[in-house]
Amino acid sequence: MKLILWIWCIVLSSQTLVWGQDSIPKKHALLLLPGFGSRINGTGALKRYFKKAEMPVYVASYISRKSIKKSTENLEQYYQTHELSQYDELHVMAYIIGSWTLNPWIIQYGKRNIKTIIYDRSPLQERAPTILIKDLKLVNAILFGEITKDFIKTPYPSLVDTSINTGIFIETYATNVVRKHRETALALGPLRWDVESLQQRYDDVAYIPLNHDQMYTKPQEFGQEVFYFISHGHFSEGFKRNAPVQNPFIKLKKR
Repeated sequence: MKLILWIWCIVLSSQTLVWGQDSIPKKHALLLLPGFGSRINGTGALKRYFKKAEMPVYVASYISRKSIKKSTENLEQYYQTHELSQYDELHVMAYIIGSWTLNPWIIQYGKRNIKTIIYDRSPLQERAPTILIKDLKLVNAILFGEITKDFIKTPYPSLVDTSINTGIFIETYATNVVRKHRETALALGPLRWDVESLQQRYDDVAYIPLNHDQMYTKPQEFGQEVFYFISHGHFSEGFKRNAPVQNPFIKLKKR
């Protein structure tokens, strides 16, 4: 019972609809599309970090428990409700389920004022929904619902629009959940670390020595690169571009 109450507290605390800097001139804006990890890690660290940004930053609440299709509809509602069309250029950073939602949204409604997309992808964490369904049914039912099943059966919806500046962050370590359920994860087949396996057109890519949880709790490790990419269309030369690590299942500190 305590576990269930704790999980529900995390769910409720993570449902922040919008955050931004209204006092800054509205020419550019950044839209963050958190993923399933926001239900565990929250978005507090992201908001605190990006509060210092020189453009308004929106942290969207859009994920449906039912399906990716419903999440896409929620994203369109968010775009309209928060009048994101008012910006000359909208830049997006999409976590994993955010990528599965963003691309169909653009295909259905058009790119409109989207200038930049940075995808956060992970050959390991993209196997987490299977772990939830097979090994952690109660947690999945409480936190996520049917959308994890929809994620598993939905091929990645590639976006090939060359007019959108596109970057990819690739995580190189496993979260504690994936590490503890390594057998289930690897049963899905060998890991592929080449960017082509992600089936996403890109202008630049960077391997990041973080796991998926840390992409929520350590935005200082990559945040400046988000804005560098927005300004230049590629990541900086000094940014760590670690090749895939020898053992991605090493336990890392969450924070």
